[in-house]
Amino acid sequence: MKNTTLAALLEATFGSPAHPLAAWYAGLLAEAPPLYTFTAANATKIRKKVRHARTPEAQRDLRCELAVAAALIDRRSPLTYEPLAAKGRRGPDFLLRHKGHTDVYVEVSRLRPARGEDHDADRRLAAVLCGKLGQLALGAANLLIVVSDADAYAAADVGAILQGLRRRAEAKDDAYFAFRGLDGAQALHQTLPRLSGVLIVTPAAPAEALFIHQQARHPLPADLARADPAWGLTATIGPLPN
Repeated sequence: MKNTTLAALLEATFGSPAHPLAAWYAGLLAEAPPLYTFTAANATKIRKKVRHARTPEAQRDLRCELAVAAALIDRRSPLTYEPLAAKGRRGPDFLLRHKGHTDVYVEVSRLRPARGEDHDADRRLAAVLCGKLGQLALGAANLLIVVSDADAYAAADVGAILQGLRRRAEAKDDAYFAFRGLDGAQALHQTLPRLSGVLIVTPAAPAEALFIHQQARHPLPADLARADPAWGLTATIGPLPN
């Protein structure tokens, strides 16, 4: 890859090589040549997000999303960015056609450090999970990747939080779910089976924990689940700057 070509791609994607994410992303491009093709094909979409990401918090969100793209990119597994956008639907960030034949949707979210009085780590993650369930796609596996810039979670913690949400749904606590982005308790019953797994990434720890949802309608491919420690997301994203 020639430096001039790389500079042109960074210009098209970030507007300027001086953008806060440009040098970091240039390093990812150098390490993963397939990412170059993906970026060139999606430069307009990324540039639109760059224009809206004017604050450090928003740029951190975009950094997490682009880091996941770099982790998923593979010549044997085509990756589509915002696969449902053309249909005018709100959906997951990526569609990974694992090994060319098994569809896995991937949604990326970020659990920001607590502000104000809400320091209950489990309650905050429960809210993120509720807010994302409605975006999961039908007919295929869905992996939710949550980057936590504060608290670390084990897979068992995610399972316990989901069990707590099920209990609230059984009690028909519609107000709880409506406040967190779901249309009542029934919506949890409808959307939760779409969730195949939750990967919690805590760059500051550093730590990663993958929860496999045994009640998922479409499970994650076993080899994809086994591969997640090799994605290196904690290092690629890096801890939140002081």
